[in-house]
Amino acid sequence: MNMLKRLMGAFTALILIGVLLTGSFSMEIAKNNYYDMVEEKLKSNARIIQKELTEDLSKGQKLDYEKLSEEYSRITEARITIIDINGKVLGDSELAAEKMENHKDRPEVIQALEKGFGKSSRWSNSLNKNMLYIALPLKKEKEIAGILRMALPLNDIYNIQHAIWRYIFFSAFAGILVAVILGYRYLSNVTRPIQEITEMAGNIAAGNFDKRVKIKTNDEIGKLGMAFNYMTEKLNETIEELKNDKSKMEAILTSSINGVIAVDNRKKAMIINPVAEKLLDIQEKDFVGKDLFEIARNKEAAEAIERILNLKEASSMEFELTWPENKILKFFSAPIRLQDRPLKKIGNLIIIQDITDIRKLEKMRSDFVANVTHELRTPLTSIRGFIETLKEGAINDESKRERFLDIIDIETERLERLIEDILLLSEIENKPFSIPKNKIKVEKVIKEEIITIFNKKAEEKNILLDTYFQDNLPVLCMNKDRFKQMMINLIDNAIKYTPEGGKVLVSAYCMEDCLVLKVRDTGIGIPKEHLDRLFERFYRVDKGRSRKLGGTGLGLAIVKHIVLSLKGNISVSSEPGVGTEFKIEIPLKRGE
Repeated sequence: MNMLKRLMGAFTALILIGVLLTGSFSMEIAKNNYYDMVEEKLKSNARIIQKELTEDLSKGQKLDYEKLSEEYSRITEARITIIDINGKVLGDSELAAEKMENHKDRPEVIQALEKGFGKSSRWSNSLNKNMLYIALPLKKEKEIAGILRMALPLNDIYNIQHAIWRYIFFSAFAGILVAVILGYRYLSNVTRPIQEITEMAGNIAAGNFDKRVKIKTNDEIGKLGMAFNYMTEKLNETIEELKNDKSKMEAILTSSINGVIAVDNRKKAMIINPVAEKLLDIQEKDFVGKDLFEIARNKEAAEAIERILNLKEASSMEFELTWPENKILKFFSAPIRLQDRPLKKIGNLIIIQDITDIRKLEKMRSDFVANVTHELRTPLTSIRGFIETLKEGAINDESKRERFLDIIDIETERLERLIEDILLLSEIENKPFSIPKNKIKVEKVIKEEIITIFNKKAEEKNILLDTYFQDNLPVLCMNKDRFKQMMINLIDNAIKYTPEGGKVLVSAYCMEDCLVLKVRDTGIGIPKEHLDRLFERFYRVDKGRSRKLGGTGLGLAIVKHIVLSLKGNISVSSEPGVGTEFKIEIPLKRGE
């Protein structure tokens, strides 16, 4: 709207200036024409009168200049003044001659005496009018005898000027009125597309690309509108592509299990994915452009990043962080370079990988190999020692031979159990879903196929082996051999570590969507500091006692992995001298 007002103001001013200039020129032309016309009229009349008066003077006639002035004035409708060569007025058609001043200093009189013709226009004090004067000399026998002056008032030219000015103002008013009406319509058509383009530019700035400029003409404005619409479409496509690329990038960064950080050459943050935000404990959402080490609350991780950023080229380093929890992290750093200008570095990209579990697994593997080696070496050393003793002559002693062979048999059986447990554990870990499943009636299998195995062993230690089962237990869908292996290991441990006269209770019941299995004993119990590591491979609370009882150190690890393969949970609670309880929760509805 401001543009339309400015255009209308300029348009109106141009029209006004044009009308005023035209009127001024017209008025000047009219004035000049009128002057020329009046002057020509006075000249022609003056020459006629000059001729007559010259003839009369040449004949020596005595003239009545007052009367002649009045007669000639009546004929020519002009003021007639006759002056002698000394400037004395001899006759005048308007005033009495004796009352008039000497006219020798009048411009027209001076010019007439000097050049034979005089002309001037000025205000007449005697008549109170603007007058145009012309003067011609009167001659007598070729000598100047006087001056004939004729004058006409210029009132008409002023009337004409006033009329012209009225017409000018009227024309200006009418022109401006018409110009405003027509110009407004025309300029509205001209400025409307520009206004629409301006509004469109605002919409584009606000992210709205749906509207288009309506094109009604084929002129430059129309071409501008078409170009703007084309630009809007292209810009919309480009922004959509950028949004898609940004969404993909954000999805990739969000889905990454590794931390990703990009900083510029001044170590200002450009990109930080959620994993890195959590690692650095960054609370600010708008972190772009801020100093990475100012927004990071985990100073230990920030110091590690600063150390790797100080290295010039691509590199990697491992750091062990202690806050907020112990972690081993590997940092990879590489310079960020422009694709079209590979020599220009714009920042650094840092990838943070949590290798805590990898290092734990490596340590577990190392410990497992060491434990397996140790567990295998002990019976093998024993077997080898007894074989050498037999070779040295003990084989001839029947009592020693039988005793040594029994020991070798026991150690061989121990080796066999150890190898079987290792193979079983490996199979559970590597093929958790390939084992065929059965529909197990829990109460029946525990009572008829598991408890019966331990009845004799429990009787020998005078241990009460009891059971409790909730009514209408649901059928459990899992591999039957794995179920039996799980329960046998727990019950066997309970009987082993329960002194004579104790009690072992095996129970099963439902809780929400889980089947709960418990094995409780009144045995020696487990100290609290050992509970967290109880399910580790080859971990023993009392190593000497465990080996003496024939344990391989893998029983509870096997139980744990069977439970995990069922997406269940196992826990233990114990108090030394009171007893131990193992609790297994198996979900009845599993996403298998």
